[in-house]
Amino acid sequence: MEEITYKGIEILIAEDNNINYELLDAIINRLGIPHFWAKNGVEAIDMIAQHENISLILMDINMPVMDGITATRIIREKEIKIPIIFQTAYISDENQMECFKAGGNEFLSKPINLISLNFILKKYLAKFEIQ
Repeated sequence: MEEITYKGIEILIAEDNNINYELLDAIINRLGIPHFWAKNGVEAIDMIAQHENISLILMDINMPVMDGITATRIIREKEIKIPIIFQTAYISDENQMECFKAGGNEFLSKPINLISLNFILKKYLAKFEIQ
């Protein structure tokens, strides 16, 4: 697989499950992209306000305190245009429609694999690639 380097970006991982976070952390570390971890939707919204270089959000649907769909609606109400990629094990058509209605850009099923994540990163972060 071709190695891609990105400059000037950060990724926000909104994920309450430690094991799922550790998998994403390992993949994103391998790509050399700085990232932050929010364990619920409230933390995700707070981190977006604190970090101006967040260029992509990996958003879990089911989290405590505030779920990912509610957090996405709030982010979009604030007119924040950061791409939001929902990642979940709940892959029904109904869940996908709800994610897109809330303002999500893509939908990845868990467990996330390197090829799928790399495709999404390349699609949404191409303008940050270093040749």
